[in-house]
Amino acid sequence: MLSIAGLMVFEVVFGYSALLGGLISALPNSYFALHAFRYQGAQNADKVVKGFIRGELGKIVFTGMLFALSFTLVTSLNEFALIIGFITTHFVGVVMSGFIGYSPTRKNTQI
Repeated sequence: MLSIAGLMVFEVVFGYSALLGGLISALPNSYFALHAFRYQGAQNADKVVKGFIRGELGKIVFTGMLFALSFTLVTSLNEFALIIGFITTHFVGVVMSGFIGYSPTRKNTQI
């Protein structure tokens, strides 16, 4: 949405820079989710921890590589739009996770 608004209001460079920033945020987070939530259950506790560590380290490396590649390979890049797209995508993910309702079934026992 930010990239579409950037295309309509500003210029093409702003739009694809914001889109690139959003992708730099979304792709490593997808990598993390793939590794972190691969295993479930108490019997796989060690695999769950290793998956979280592998996913987080990979996400950090992947994010750094994507930023480095975008700054070196994209010739006409609006750095401000790239960072704004990255931050906005992160912010939307955090805010939307607060709206996700999780209410496990509980049995209220009264004494």
